[in-house]
Amino acid sequence: MANENAAPIDARKTELFERTPIPQAVMKMSIPTVLSSLVMVIYNLADTYFVGMLNNSVENAAVTLAAPVLLAFNAVINLFGVGGSSLMSRYLGVKQYREVRKSSAVSFYCALGFSALFSLAFGLFHSQLLTVLGTTEDTVATTWQYLRWTTVCGAVPAILNVVMANLVRAEGSALHASIGTMSGCILNIILDPLFILPFGLNMGAAGAGLATFLSNCAACVYFFVLLWVRRRETMVCIDPRMFSLDGKILRQICAVGVPAAIQNLLNVTGMTVLNNFTASYGSTAVAATGISQKINMIPMYITMGISQGIMPLVGYNYSSGNRARMKEAVTFTAKIGVSFILLMALLYYIGAEGLIGLFMKDEAVVAYGSRFLRGMCLGLVFLSVDFLAVGVFQACGMGMRSLIFAILRKIVLEIPALFLLNWLWPLYGLAYAQTCAEFVLAIVAVILLRRIFQDADVKA
Repeated sequence: MANENAAPIDARKTELFERTPIPQAVMKMSIPTVLSSLVMVIYNLADTYFVGMLNNSVENAAVTLAAPVLLAFNAVINLFGVGGSSLMSRYLGVKQYREVRKSSAVSFYCALGFSALFSLAFGLFHSQLLTVLGTTEDTVATTWQYLRWTTVCGAVPAILNVVMANLVRAEGSALHASIGTMSGCILNIILDPLFILPFGLNMGAAGAGLATFLSNCAACVYFFVLLWVRRRETMVCIDPRMFSLDGKILRQICAVGVPAAIQNLLNVTGMTVLNNFTASYGSTAVAATGISQKINMIPMYITMGISQGIMPLVGYNYSSGNRARMKEAVTFTAKIGVSFILLMALLYYIGAEGLIGLFMKDEAVVAYGSRFLRGMCLGLVFLSVDFLAVGVFQACGMGMRSLIFAILRKIVLEIPALFLLNWLWPLYGLAYAQTCAEFVLAIVAVILLRRIFQDADVKA
């Protein structure tokens, strides 16, 4: 029997990870991921935008009330998508190709199993869960119609297509990973008006759910076809014969994936606390905060795309022992990422009123929102450093460090800052809580990254 660990990986991927000049390699990995992230920003706003065109408060409420359930998908995605892709990259670096295939199979089938359980549980206990979500007699039926498509029918394709994108990206195929996710997002944006609005199927919120379900199915089909076409060269394996509950692989996936999943759940918690604070100041403040957060999502997703894009490059060179190349990749990414985000933060600060006014013309909302946006955008530069540090920790299998960062960010720093700043500076202080938290985290991030780099210099 042939030694599967001796099987050569695609030479183009080896070239990318080991010899391509760092600026070119970083751009090749990051640009498709950033573009995919930007499309996902638009995709996340599409359901709200088109349902909002109905001017029906019940339909709008259904999409809003369902949001926490869809956000919970990210916990499974981070567990097996981020955890699995990190492990694959590190096994690629030491050329243990059988373990790469096993890692991808374990990640795929565990994600499939967890998403199916998620779907089944919601279907069986939807009445109780809809009550927990805050539905009323007016909104419960519409919310259920939306979640029936997106969760009961759609949890599996929604989770699997993003997990497969992470696995494909882990072996250096960032462009294919982004095409897959973007194809689903773009299809959803096209289908939304056809299914939601009166000139089409006129299904309202239920139509938004159906469009999301079909779009995620299409993205999954793309990845299945891609893996079939490239079956002789890809390291991503979904052959059930390669799946086993290997304790070593599961522990290493969970070491990175569990902190990433917890980080997602803590982000939801932080958002909920902020929303509860702003709600006490009335609907105008809530609308202004919501618009500011959505505008602030654009540079946040760009930063996230950059940090996720270089993870395979960092993980491969860390595990292969080429720490000097890993350090060069991180420092180059930091330079271009921080410079770009600093420019965006400056533009946001100067043009805050105009940006808020694009969403609503209400003078009170613009006044509140511009002050919120200015407070939020001050933290963007620090956020870019923090996201990059977390990406490095995840790529190198340092799950405990990323978990500590998640706890520091929300539990230790941001949520207490919300209470303190709201007390010191009612309402407007809330906009600066994240900035304060990210500033402290950025200092910690630089210290920890310098320690990793010092280790790289010693071993270079």
